[in-house]
Amino acid sequence: MSGLAHWEQWLWALILCAEVGVCYVILRRSAFQYLPFLFFYVLSDLTLSGALFLTYRHWGFSSRPGYVIGWSARAVVMSTRGMAVTEVCKNCLRAYRGIWAAGWRILTSVGALVAMYAGLSALMARHKAFWVTQVVLAADRGLELALVAVLLALLLFVRYYEVELRPPQKALVLGFCFYSCVLVLNNTILSVWLNKYASLWNGIQMSSYFVVLVAWLQALYKLVPARPAVPVLLPRTLYEEYAPQFNYRLRLLNDRLTGMLKS
Repeated sequence: MSGLAHWEQWLWALILCAEVGVCYVILRRSAFQYLPFLFFYVLSDLTLSGALFLTYRHWGFSSRPGYVIGWSARAVVMSTRGMAVTEVCKNCLRAYRGIWAAGWRILTSVGALVAMYAGLSALMARHKAFWVTQVVLAADRGLELALVAVLLALLLFVRYYEVELRPPQKALVLGFCFYSCVLVLNNTILSVWLNKYASLWNGIQMSSYFVVLVAWLQALYKLVPARPAVPVLLPRTLYEEYAPQFNYRLRLLNDRLTGMLKS
């Protein structure tokens, strides 16, 4: 595939395999009802990465179709990642209604402030060379900064209120935070040295994402059991001993309710 080194192609293949594994584990471990946006984020990145791989293979890395599809796919993945981060924050605090009521307002305020910076950066980038790419990079950097700010605020919030996070939740929060930090750093450098740094930036981004996927895969595998646990039944002798008493109490309750309805 023109424009990509062999090691990048192998790393891309490993990422696709890891994404398939994450999607499979989410479905297999019955976690879709808790993590639907995470599932759609990984699935969208998997689908768009496959389409982008075929595009690069057919037209080349620097072709016009590769340019359009590549940056369009990036916008879609950015949106789904933002929804997945929101979902993770809600799952971390959903058991504490009072804390979540205050938490989502603080997290939203932090994200809104950084999003304003993203909009201003994108507008300023329009006057530079390669302004389409620069605008996308500025918007991407702003969104990733917002995600980092929200996740760090969540970690501080959790620590202050001593909210206990389960290992899968910690893995998701730290994974998103780490990957967003890498993207912010890479986008900042890429926007300055766009041509010289592109290959190294792509390798760092892909490597960090693969590490995050492996960590998620390991954590999500332990999220919930694949099959419900078999209930422990009472011995038959105890059931035969207590069943008449239970039936007698149920008849009394039924007679009382019937008398109340007739009166």
